[in-house]
Amino acid sequence: MFSWYHHSALTIVHLSDVSGTMSFTKSVWFKRGWTLQELLASPTVLFYTRDWSLYMNRTSANHKTDSATLRELQEATGIEESHLRKFSPGADDARSKLRWASTRLTTQAEDIAYSLFGIFQVSLPAMYGETAQGALGRLLAEIISQLGDTSILDWVGQASPFHSYFPASVTPYQAVLRTQTVPNDPSKHNIVDLEKKYELYNALAQLPSPRFIGRRLVLPCIVHRVLGVKQLETSSTTSQHDYEIVASGLVPLRLPLPRLQEGSGTDLSYALVRPWNPKLFHRLAQEAILVGLVEWLGQSFNALLLESLHRNEYRRIASNCLINARIEDLASVVCGDCQVLEIV
Repeated sequence: MFSWYHHSALTIVHLSDVSGTMSFTKSVWFKRGWTLQELLASPTVLFYTRDWSLYMNRTSANHKTDSATLRELQEATGIEESHLRKFSPGADDARSKLRWASTRLTTQAEDIAYSLFGIFQVSLPAMYGETAQGALGRLLAEIISQLGDTSILDWVGQASPFHSYFPASVTPYQAVLRTQTVPNDPSKHNIVDLEKKYELYNALAQLPSPRFIGRRLVLPCIVHRVLGVKQLETSSTTSQHDYEIVASGLVPLRLPLPRLQEGSGTDLSYALVRPWNPKLFHRLAQEAILVGLVEWLGQSFNALLLESLHRNEYRRIASNCLINARIEDLASVVCGDCQVLEIV
């Protein structure tokens, strides 16, 4: 369907709930799942109001190139002007595309995922009768397999029965990712042994891209073993408790989480991980890649909490808040534990 709109000469949108000089920003059209691809895929769009008058009597041949209409489209959708003017489908910048869909609704629950297949340019079958979580899970798995984009793993809320690493719906992607950036102190780079930097670089360079095999997420990451878990108090909801989490190389964290096993030492089965994507190397200046790598490692990041099940198999523990982890000791992090974990 995306291709059908993309090759159309003109797409006419009738807004039955907009009349006169009303702004269309609150129209139900912008809350429907399938209309997202209609807007993005169509090169030429004209909006008409309830009585079939051109919206705001704007006589432009294409409302997607009209500056006033574009400003309103941005307000209504949260989509940047460059994407509204000329959209290229694909799995890049996946989190933004999921955010555009996160407030939309469809009659069939699984259609919210199916309506995104063309936007992400994935070849997946629509299997009506499967769960909405299954449809979304198949889409997210394909996005990771294509580009290794781990930003879609940053979410809070209820985990999907399809896979512990995915949310149960697109709603959590409404949130714009923010981490607390800590100014980097170049003087600290000198305390990191050059040989250790090369060892870490080589270890990361040998890690594969994230991918799905069957129903398992194969995730390359830097692992921070949890060395201490202490319950502080019970929160207002019976299913959540406040815990102090101590992990190797990180500043201790206080987090509201489902019930965890308390204790200390290496017998605990938890880990906080930083997903790794080899494409990060391409974003670092090649002439100073070691410096860039150390700077990246020194920044705070959204950690993912995992529980070891057996051997190299883990499951994600979902939380109601992002786990913003801060580095305590840069030297120890450079000696970090680079692994490839299997998440179920």
